Amino acid sequence: MLARKDFVGVTRNAVAGLGFAPDIPMVVFPIDMFLVESDISAVEREFMKFVEGLRSWKAPEQNKAVTKPPKLNVDGKDYDESFTHFNTLFLKRRWGDGLPLVPPTEKRVEWILQGTDESPDVEVGKFMPRGGIVTNETLAVALAMAGGRPEYFPVLKAAVQAIFQPVFKHEGWQATSSSTFPTVIVSGPVSRQIRINHGFGLVGPDPRHPAGGSIGRALRLLQQNVGGALPGIGTMAMFGGMRYTNAVFAEDEEGLPQGWEPFNAERFGLAAGTNSVSVNVCSGATNIIRRGIGTETLEDEAEASLLRLASHMRSFNANCYASWSDGTPGILIMSRPIARQLAGLGWTKKTIREFLWKHARTPLAELEKAGLIAWMKRVNVMPPYEDPWPVTEKPENIALVVAGGTHPTHNFWMQTAIVTQMVSEQIKLPAKWDELVAIAERDLGYEPEA
Repeated sequence: MLARKDFVGVTRNAVAGLGFAPDIPMVVFPIDMFLVESDISAVEREFMKFVEGLRSWKAPEQNKAVTKPPKLNVDGKDYDESFTHFNTLFLKRRWGDGLPLVPPTEKRVEWILQGTDESPDVEVGKFMPRGGIVTNETLAVALAMAGGRPEYFPVLKAAVQAIFQPVFKHEGWQATSSSTFPTVIVSGPVSRQIRINHGFGLVGPDPRHPAGGSIGRALRLLQQNVGGALPGIGTMAMFGGMRYTNAVFAEDEEGLPQGWEPFNAERFGLAAGTNSVSVNVCSGATNIIRRGIGTETLEDEAEASLLRLASHMRSFNANCYASWSDGTPGILIMSRPIARQLAGLGWTKKTIREFLWKHARTPLAELEKAGLIAWMKRVNVMPPYEDPWPVTEKPENIALVVAGGTHPTHNFWMQTAIVTQMVSEQIKLPAKWDELVAIAERDLGYEPEA
């Protein structure tokens, strides 16, 4: 196998995830040999190393996979010392994320598993590129380490099941050199019941709405510890995904203008009120000011704000072309005052997307000069070309979500990373759901509105 020097780890991960022995023969070359106009004659000169590796290598003795590794004992003279030893050990073994973890004791994991009616051993799927198997117990361990609670479990599981859908191609964005992070939009009553933020600060820390941070962090730990996405070894993201907690937030369904469908109903055809997650992979986000200075008419301010949005949306990322036809170029978040103001002027979700699609275009000459035409051809986005070129094939690909604090001053654009399609998964609640929610209300106290 041929590998770039800096990509040995991610290559071994990928090999293992496909079911081959991770010590498969590998011929390693310096990374600069793979740059544009580099001399690749060294591959030909080293050809016999490939032949010898294939001829001499023998697969290691096949042993039954360890699905239930032995439990760890972490000792200390008191709780503080044990806690420190635990976190130090997990960092040494590369199981942590750099922030303190909550010890996933048997008692805590059993508590988390109250969030499902299924056995702990039920398999959810294989997390690529390493190919580690995720079970209900695996989810509970990650959620315990992230400081989660039992009522968070169904949302975490639905998010992981969505990621495992084949069209989502997580094996690619898990290992890529792009900066990627999963974005999970939670719809339905469950989002309010477990306090996933849909308002002020919805993608940031908020002690009144802790669920999103814990679920997103648990997902990140699963990506690393089960999927092998360890920076510089299993994931080659040059700058990282920016977030320890990914992005997990709720749609402001109560704030929707009259006649506007919830996101999961409009995008995926689910019945309104269905508990579900919608998952995309993003590479970054931009805060876009949308208000005027007070001298405009309401109509002029609305149109100008949408034009400002379009100007940001047409900032092309070559990776986005992988989802140009049937994916989404990104997620546009607007608050309820903005949505209701636009609706009052006669705008609908459909006409907003059509307006943005019409104006988020780039002249072909500019795309050609920037080398993006070549990228489009590479992912089979072929002629006939439109000039100027739209950011996505059709307006309905743009994801529009009503959420955020109740101010009319900003919009939020979360640009897609490399992925084929946005995916959805319904959330399955356990029989004792109402009891879990009641206990959470008792433990966390009353949640006042801001």
